[in-house]
Amino acid sequence: MKRLLILATAIGMLWLQACKHRISQDQIPADVRASLTQHVPQARQVEWEENPDYYFAYFTENEQQGMALFYRADGHWIETDEALKVNNLTIDQKKMLMSFKAAHIEQIEEVKKSDSTDVIRVTASK
Repeated sequence: MKRLLILATAIGMLWLQACKHRISQDQIPADVRASLTQHVPQARQVEWEENPDYYFAYFTENEQQGMALFYRADGHWIETDEALKVNNLTIDQKKMLMSFKAAHIEQIEEVKKSDSTDVIRVTASK
């Protein structure tokens, strides 16, 4: 069941990525821009993309790359993904990474969701 949930999430994220295109700051609804400022006040170098359902803001915060995901024009925040380094992980999280012995870890992200769920997402390949 857990693998099915992970697979469904991965497929959903791939679908969202495939349908996006870049847009300029002036094409973003004011509520969406205000939501980004509220959730990530230190966001710099913001670049925007959209797909039929969402606006995506790619940004840098404190020298870290991140991404905030919003609903369309109402500015409702869905999640914020922030790249992590192994040094930023807890001891338990580092132990969990050791289970990926044969894999090459490509990316580690902290995912903060609007339903207060926080997740560490690891992208790895063999």
